[in-house]
Amino acid sequence: MIFALMDTDGDGKLSVQEWQAAQERIFKAMDSDKDGFVSLQEMENFMGGAGTRFPPSRE
Repeated sequence: MIFALMDTDGDGKLSVQEWQAAQERIFKAMDSDKDGFVSLQEMENFMGGAGTRFPPSRE
């Protein structure tokens, strides 16, 4: 499904332009305050793991 969303021209292959466009859409979705940067908190919120760290701490 992710591949199909990235393959915008439907040719069954991803071009570097399609890949970059998909990454840009993901970045913009993570940048919740639209400041042009993605903070760790924004990334965690986007990934559904607010309050978790990667890699997990070994406490």
